[in-house]
Amino acid sequence: MNLNWQDLLIEDIPEIDSSRSLSEWAGHISGRVAIAFLNRFGVWFLRRSDGPVDMLDVFSGEIERVAETHDELVRNVNERAWQEIYLASKLVHDLHAVGKVPGSGECYGIVPHAMFGGPNPMAGDAVDVDAVMVMPIGAWQSVCARAVGAAGSR
Repeated sequence: MNLNWQDLLIEDIPEIDSSRSLSEWAGHISGRVAIAFLNRFGVWFLRRSDGPVDMLDVFSGEIERVAETHDELVRNVNERAWQEIYLASKLVHDLHAVGKVPGSGECYGIVPHAMFGGPNPMAGDAVDVDAVMVMPIGAWQSVCARAVGAAGSR
């Protein structure tokens, strides 16, 4: 089975949903950003006004620079090794194979969240497909922001 961009990326989030979901991360994001896309696990790829692209890991709340320019991001996204790390393409393939395929407005959620002992695919953790569910993007963003916030307040 071959995956296409719609299988790996979420690019068409309605403005009201993306604004609400991104606002849940206000304490983690500084400055102005524009959404480049999300991966299928709701991880944000955000363009900075001065050019770089940062990734907001919804499993840890950490921000990582993934490209210095949008053109570099486009080159990276087309590399299989980059897809495996940042888009969890092998895991997405396995999820499709067992019939877990998100539709419009949906993404994958992992139970339990990494802050409560679950795996973080963005950190390279192995993920059992049985621990993954398809859910609305906004609901998953809320779960993640609250989990990261709760862990930070311990």
